[in-house]
Order: sequence, then C-alpha cells, then structure tokens
Amino acid sequence: MMRNPHGLRRRSLLTGASAAAVLAAAAACGDDGPAGTADDPIEISFEWWGDETRAELTKQAVDLFQQKNEGIKVQTNFADFPTYWEGLTGRMASRDLPDVFQMDYSRLRQFGSSGMLLPLEGVVKTDDFREGFLETAKLDGQLIAVPAAGNTLGLIYRADWFEAHGVPAPAPGYSWDGYKADIATLTAGLGDGKWGGGDWAGQYHFMELWLRQQGTSFYTEDGKALAFDQAKLAEWWATSADLYAAGNVPPVETTIEWTEGGLVQDLLASEIGWDNFMPGSAPTVEANGGTLALAAPPSLDPANLGLYLKPSMQLVISGATEQAEAAAKFVDFFLGDPEAIAILGTNRGIPATNAGLENVELDPYAQAVLDYEASVSAYLTSPPPAPPAATGAIEAKFMEIYQQVQYGEMTPADAAALLFTEAETLLANEQ
Repeated sequence: MMRNPHGLRRRSLLTGASAAAVLAAAAACGDDGPAGTADDPIEISFEWWGDETRAELTKQAVDLFQQKNEGIKVQTNFADFPTYWEGLTGRMASRDLPDVFQMDYSRLRQFGSSGMLLPLEGVVKTDDFREGFLETAKLDGQLIAVPAAGNTLGLIYRADWFEAHGVPAPAPGYSWDGYKADIATLTAGLGDGKWGGGDWAGQYHFMELWLRQQGTSFYTEDGKALAFDQAKLAEWWATSADLYAAGNVPPVETTIEWTEGGLVQDLLASEIGWDNFMPGSAPTVEANGGTLALAAPPSLDPANLGLYLKPSMQLVISGATEQAEAAAKFVDFFLGDPEAIAILGTNRGIPATNAGLENVELDPYAQAVLDYEASVSAYLTSPPPAPPAATGAIEAKFMEIYQQVQYGEMTPADAAALLFTEAETLLANEQ
C-alpha cells in the first residue's frame, strides 16, 4: 500500500501504554485531539470489507468525520470479504496494515497474537458498549478490538411459504429433526427448482452451534486443537445426508453456481444464518411478493440453543500505526457520533453501543432483528474464546472437504479424517 502519497504530516509511533498516556494527557488538558490543520493535515487509512452500498454509507460517515476534524484526512479502501482477507493476510509480514481496519472475530487471534494490533484499553472509549460485547474483543485478557455491531445465529425463513404449506412458525426449542421434516414438506409443496432449506453441514459456524448445544465447542480453550473427535465430525456431516440424498436441499452442482443467496432468488424457504443477514435479503424478497422472518435455530436441547452474541465485525488499530491518537479519535467517532450512527444505520448489524441503539433509525427489518435478539436473550451464553489464527484456513478446508462428501467422492468418515489431518497441520504451524 502506498504510504503518505500526498506529503501529509505524520507523527511519532505510539503503542500500548504510551498511546494511552498521550490520550489521557490530551483529555486532561482539554485537547480536542491530535495536531493537524486543514492546510497541514495528518493522514490515517481505513479499510473494510463489504459491497458498494456499505462503501457509500461508510464514505459518507468518513466525509462527516473529516468535516468535523479538518486536521485529519482519511484514506479509504474496501473489497469483498475473500479479497479483503487475502490482501490483509499478505500484508502482515511487512506490517503494512491500515491504521484502522475492520476485523472479523474468527481472525482476531491471527492478527492479535502476532502483535499486529494496538492494545485499546484507555485508548478508545469503552464505557458505552452493550453488555457482554467487549469480552469478544479481548485476547488473553487484553482489549485489542472494539465491536462495531453484533449478531447471533438464527433461522431466516419465508413466513409466507411456511404458512401457505401449513408449516408452523419455528419457536425456541425447535428440534433438528423437526426442521428436517419441515424442509421435506416445503420442498415437496414448492415444486421443482425450489427447496425447503439449504444444506447446513458445510458451515463450520453451524457445527459450532451444534457442538455448543451439547456443551462443548469447536476449539479447545487455548485454541491449539479441535475440541471434538473425528467421529463427532462425521456425525455432523451426516446430519443432512438424508435430505441431500432425497433432493430436499439443493445439490452442490446448483449452489456452486449461485452468485446470490437462495433466499433472494426465491429458491429457498429457509436457511440458518447470522441474523443481520436478514435485513439485506428482506427487501428483495418483499419486492418479489414474499416475507422473511427470523426464528431461533433448531436445537438438540430446548434449554440450550447454543447461541451467543457475536460481533458481526470489529474495529482495530494497527500496532504499527504512526497515528494512534487520530485513529482512536476516528474509532470513537465511527461508533459514537449520533450523525455518523444515523448515516451508517444497521448495515453492519445492530449497533454495539447504547448510543448506537439510541440514534440509529431502525427500519422494520432491523427492528425484526432486534426483536429476535430480545426473544432469545434468555438463551444467550458466554461466547467462546477468540478462535486460533488458523481458523480462516480451517474454515476454507471445512467447506472444501465437505463438498467432496456432497459430490459422493468421500464418505463422512474419510472426509473427517482428512479434515483432522489438515487442521492439525494448520494449527501446528502457528504454534
């Protein structure tokens, strides 16, 4: 990445306690922030993943920040999710990271454990986050991220199709077997080219949900190994096998060609997913004459849904930043300024701060997410520890190997053995 292309003034490197001390001193003196003027600004960079809609909203918020902070210029960049992480991971070795960037929870340890992220306690404001959120931003007890918004898993479903085919609306405690039966009923009723649900077994987050419903987790507490055995993985990969064999979920030959989700294409009646995905799909479904709704995901235990409040994304500051004060000022603005909150809305999910909830304008879809989260609040439990650095690679292998099961090229047992071999290698390489 090109650094300081316009000759904008930089300041000395601040890390950890030194950054906190400088910011505390500035606050005590009534300083509005880091030095810089409209004629002689300092520069910070900000990068995120997302689509063009998110980019437009984000740039509006950045413009507002610059209007209110004329001595700071923000260089922006974004990409889709795979491209974004491919680029950032490739830049880790040279520590050529943006001053502020969007972080995914599954990659927090990858960046945080290698000293790439600035410790944020005392650097950014942390007194207004919703209960439980900040625990997901810590690594080994140290705060290295702040959540921008949150989500939890749920069942996103076509309420109109469920009703039309006599399938009751799902409720907390809905079993996996009950969901499978409803998928079969819906597929039969919807006719050729439409399905009652998708094949959930290729998503590692959904297996984590299933494991949490049994009182365990995907990774061990220290993140150095998988917390289950090969037999348990083979069992998971077989949970949808009868639906797949009967054609009640779409075949991999079909889904691999999709460039959009099955819900927005009017091809799926339901799918397990993060609840903040629903507002992105609902307007298209509604324009097509349908109605999306949210319900608790299926569970093995009516008293344990396996749910936790997860940051849909976090904000972090590079440990190599030369602009810790300006970066912190930007993070605080992005998450706490009422006008910025109104601009950003719920594009990244339900805001993680109380100020965010007070100032965001909730459309009916976002309100549905908030109502859903309230409906399952009694079931939310402590989040798992930040996953290991190898998580991104393991997630990719998980999907890739399961596809071989879908194609009939491997049995679940053989595929599980291969995944364990791959995961053990990936986890060992980061020790």
